[in-house]
Amino acid sequence: MPHNDHCQEIFLTNLPSLVLEKILLYLSYEQIAQLRLVSRLFDFTCRSLLNQGFRAAERFHAKCFKEVKIKLPRRESERRSHRLARHCDILTAVETRISLLGMTFLKYVDLDLCCFIPGRVVDEIFSVLKCIQREENPPRAYEVLQELRDISSMAMEYFDEKIVPTLHAYLPISPLQFGSTGFSLNLQDQTSPSTPAGLQPRCLAALSEPPRSCSRSLVNDEDMKARSSKKLSKKSTVVINCLKRKAKAYKGTVAAQNKKIVELDRRIDQQDEVIHHQNTRMAEQEEKLAEMSSRLSVIIGGGGVKRAGEDEKEERRKKGRFESDV
Repeated sequence: MPHNDHCQEIFLTNLPSLVLEKILLYLSYEQIAQLRLVSRLFDFTCRSLLNQGFRAAERFHAKCFKEVKIKLPRRESERRSHRLARHCDILTAVETRISLLGMTFLKYVDLDLCCFIPGRVVDEIFSVLKCIQREENPPRAYEVLQELRDISSMAMEYFDEKIVPTLHAYLPISPLQFGSTGFSLNLQDQTSPSTPAGLQPRCLAALSEPPRSCSRSLVNDEDMKARSSKKLSKKSTVVINCLKRKAKAYKGTVAAQNKKIVELDRRIDQQDEVIHHQNTRMAEQEEKLAEMSSRLSVIIGGGGVKRAGEDEKEERRKKGRFESDV
C-alpha cells in the first residue's frame, strides 16, 4: 500500500527557549552577539546568554583564583619565586579587567536597558583562564593579556561614547523630580442610582451652592497647597541639581581612576619586560662566571703540578752532588 511520509518542518523560532539556548551555546559568544540582529526572539535569547556568559566568566575566574591562592605560600617573599607566581599575576590582571567591565556595563544590564554587548571579550576571558589551567608554565602576563586589554578597552570606550548617551533617556526618573504633592480636590459628585428622582435636583443644588465660609476655607486650603507645592518643587530642584553635580564629579573621578589603572597596567607590563631582560642577562652572567671559575681552577691545578716536578728535579740534583762528593 502506498503511504505518504509527511515530514514536518521544525523552525528554530518554534523551539522552546531552553532548547534554543542549548543550541546557541555551541557557538562562541562573539557569534551569539552577532545573532541578535536576526529577530526579536534571537535578540531576547542572545541578550540573556551574553549576560549569563559574563557572570559565568566571573565565577570561573573566582574558582581559578581560589585554587591558585590555596597552593601559594603565605609569605610574600616566597610567592615571587613560586612556580605559580606567574599564574597569580595573570589572574590578578584579569580580575582588574573584569571589575572595569562590570563598572562599565552592569549598571545598565541590571536595569535591563542593555546586555553585556562585547561577546568577544567573554571569549577572550575564558581563553586566558583555560590557558592558565592547562599550562604549568604560561607566558608572561603582558603576552597573555595583550589581546584582552586591547579589545576590552575598545569596548568600554565605544560603550561610553556611543551607547551610554542613548540610554540616559531610559533611566528611571527619581521621585524628587515631581514637584506636585499629588493632592487633588474633586467637587463634582455623582448622584447615587438609589437616590429618588425628585431629591436629585435638591442634592445637586446643595452641593453646587456651598456656604460662603466653606468656600473661603477651601480657597485658602488650595492657596496653601499651591504654596507648599511650589516650595517643595524648589527644594526638589535644588536637591536634584546637587545630586547631578555629585554624580558628574563621581563619574569624572571614576574615569580618572580607570585611566590611572590602564596606565599602571601598561607600566606593570613594561616593568615585567624589563625584569625579563634582566633575568636573561643575569643568567648569561652566571654562565660566564661559571666558565671563568672552571678555567681558573684548571690554571691553579696546572701550576701546582709544575711546582711538584721542579721540587723533584732539585732533590735529584742534590743526591747527585752528594754521591760525587762521596
